[in-house]
Amino acid sequence: MRRSRLLPLLLLPFAAAAVRGAEEGSFPFVLPWDDAGETITSVATLNPAPAGAGGFIRPKDGHFIDEKGRRVRFLGVNFTFAANFTDHESAKKVAARMHKFGINVVRLHHMDYFPAPQGIFDPRYKDTQHLDAGQLDRLDFLIAQLKKNGIYVNINLHVSRHFNAADGFAEADKLSGKVVNFFEPRMIELQKKYARDLLTHRNPYTKNRYVEEPAVAFVELTNENTLVGAAWDGTLDNLPRPYHGELQKQWNAWLKKRYGDTAALRRAWKAEKTDRGPNLLRPLAAKDVSPWVLETHEGAKGTADRVAEGGPPAVDGPVLRLKVTKPGAGWHVQLRQAGLDLHDGETYTVTFWARADRKRNLNVSAGLDVDDWHNVGLNSKQTIEPRWRRVQLVFTAARAKKDHNRLVFACGEGEGVVELAGLSLHRGAEGALPKDATLEAANVPLGRPADNPTGRDWIAFLLDTERRYMETMTRFLKDELHLRANVCGSQASYGGLGGALRESKADYTDMHNYWEHPRFPHRPWDPADWLIGNTLMTRNRFGGTLKGLARYRLTGKPFTVSEYNHPAPNDYQAECVPMLAAFAAFQDWDGIYLFDYHDAADKWESDRIRNFFSINSNPAKMALLPAAAMLFLRGDLAPAVEETRLGIPEKSVIELMSRNGPDIGSVWNPTGGMWPDALSRRVSVAFVPDRRGFAAVTRHRLAEPNGKGSLNWRGMGTDQALFTADSPRSKIAIGLLAGQRVGMNGWEMEVAGKPPRFAALALTAKDDRSIARARSLLLTAVGRVENKGVKWNTDRTSVGNHWGEGPSLAEGVSATIKLNTPANKATVHALDTTGKRRGRVNARLADGVLTFTIAPEHKTLWYEIETDAP
Repeated sequence: MRRSRLLPLLLLPFAAAAVRGAEEGSFPFVLPWDDAGETITSVATLNPAPAGAGGFIRPKDGHFIDEKGRRVRFLGVNFTFAANFTDHESAKKVAARMHKFGINVVRLHHMDYFPAPQGIFDPRYKDTQHLDAGQLDRLDFLIAQLKKNGIYVNINLHVSRHFNAADGFAEADKLSGKVVNFFEPRMIELQKKYARDLLTHRNPYTKNRYVEEPAVAFVELTNENTLVGAAWDGTLDNLPRPYHGELQKQWNAWLKKRYGDTAALRRAWKAEKTDRGPNLLRPLAAKDVSPWVLETHEGAKGTADRVAEGGPPAVDGPVLRLKVTKPGAGWHVQLRQAGLDLHDGETYTVTFWARADRKRNLNVSAGLDVDDWHNVGLNSKQTIEPRWRRVQLVFTAARAKKDHNRLVFACGEGEGVVELAGLSLHRGAEGALPKDATLEAANVPLGRPADNPTGRDWIAFLLDTERRYMETMTRFLKDELHLRANVCGSQASYGGLGGALRESKADYTDMHNYWEHPRFPHRPWDPADWLIGNTLMTRNRFGGTLKGLARYRLTGKPFTVSEYNHPAPNDYQAECVPMLAAFAAFQDWDGIYLFDYHDAADKWESDRIRNFFSINSNPAKMALLPAAAMLFLRGDLAPAVEETRLGIPEKSVIELMSRNGPDIGSVWNPTGGMWPDALSRRVSVAFVPDRRGFAAVTRHRLAEPNGKGSLNWRGMGTDQALFTADSPRSKIAIGLLAGQRVGMNGWEMEVAGKPPRFAALALTAKDDRSIARARSLLLTAVGRVENKGVKWNTDRTSVGNHWGEGPSLAEGVSATIKLNTPANKATVHALDTTGKRRGRVNARLADGVLTFTIAPEHKTLWYEIETDAP
């Protein structure tokens, strides 16, 4: 056997086009919607068919296994709205195509928003209590085809259903479909009815009811929903009257059970009035907004003015008017007062009145006014509307610095006006009950989160209500309907620390995240009026989306991410799929889903990127799926052998939330954080029962090193940022690769060209051998991808409704590739959009090194390397 010497992989990027549309060096690359051909790009063998042949999926030792004891990982997509109800012929072709690309789970999402033909409800009825027979047939056939092609399903029971007047709900037009479903008794019964009607229905094509269908691996109770998290943003205060009253009734019943009578409640809440001392905020100047300062970031713009009149009747004084003229992210336009003297462990109350020109978010926070600007205990998102509303926020200062703290109001998400009046910051917190409030009359008003007995009881009540909902629904599904699938409540971050505690009682933990999700500055989901950041996550120094996901993984439970994307038309969207797959493999997660695959019953055949999310006709995502499937499903990249574990005493959760707010990041940070630990160790959170005390981080050795690869993210925050995954059978490299020298085990890159130049590359051994000895390899190289004729704005932050036309154009990556191999013969082929060989690429094999050049002239994102390696 000849010993190869390590030689460089040289990438020669093509002409920079950071602010131009796709033109020179770009070519059409349209992936057929119904391609199921057995070519080198097929990874269908990773997923045995039919789904469920090994029995039901169940959790064991923190992962999913089938009844044969085989571990099962999931690489999935979402079907949204009418995509769940496609015709039979399309269902056959789509399922077979997804099988080819390695997809083995589909999340059936947003079925419950519309009546047929867009949704599942029967349009002959005004209510949402009757399922449409035709829609059920189409859904049944789709699921049967998915099962046939080795693809499991994830059924979402409550996503966007709007309970209406015909369902028996007053003021239904004021309900969002979320939050109230946790506690309203009739709404819970209707959720049970929907579950019974759907899950006990027998699929005529599989002959199974869904409760006993092994291809149904997951059931999710309620999507992106939390009651406890809503306590911090004003949602509960603004509930329509009947639902506000129902929650108050349950709150009073909870208090009565806990305390017995009003006298005991007053003693427990220390309800006597206390002197809160002077206002710690400096008063507004006579002619301008000082000592408040307007701060803008990332090109956002705004103004701040002092208005003498127009405040709420209860406030005698001027109004602060904050106007956003060029929006960005929320923190990009903010009003702050610095130099505040706060002390660790002391409780403070922020009180103000607020209104806006339209319904919008206002984030209120307290943090240092010096580097590193960390939060000191307050971070609350409030929903502000055109009417004046009094807001009172209580927090306990943590990691404050004498005379170097600031209070911040941020509202940069959209153009418009926010007005503030009657601002105050006092020590202490009000704990008195209103004079006429008693448990006997059941008229104790709703609470607010605060670091005092009242606030802690309110958090405890909301946590108990969420827990009761989880227990009620799960018991109904498993004990009454005899469901065999795995059940989760909602996404763990919905409710923050409380959400994570809620999901610790579920079968598995789920999360969502998006990089540079589109923002809508004026009207939600306006197709012509939106913005994206259009930045490269690889260059983000804070870990981007991956940090936010990792900190919610629960020890000893399977972990999935059922929604993820770097939405189009982001210039760097090709980083999405390989980055997520590599990080998930390294963290030893159990399932990752892209959002979404398609959102319509038709239009499967498309030669263009249709929208922000749908990936089925987006080559920046689909072309990299085979490599991601090999990396993640085949287990090419071994998990980290050590784990950083945050232990949280379960009995301290309420106290932690009352002090720091719901975000679990506030618990990680005082313990030293989890980033960048997650680049070298697995990360998880463990709730410790029957103990009260401090959260603490411990480190654990989970396995011995096995040499199956490494994950590296270097140069974060710079133009030299590079994300790599290096394993014997799969390798990826992502970043602004021009001008960098990159070395991996068996690979070296000396990248020429003028920075910046983005590319995502993946090299995969298809024959289960190491890359060094592989006989069949797939090379994927993707740059920017966009539609023909797309029209960007000046800042390249939006295309409005000018998405362009087909065909989608892919930016060709030029590179000289050098690979070590013991082969005597080797050939390289450029592939067409089905993975078939289209033409030979000139290659030279000498001294154990295969050298060839890829370039836009080959008009492909895929290359096949074939050798006779022994």
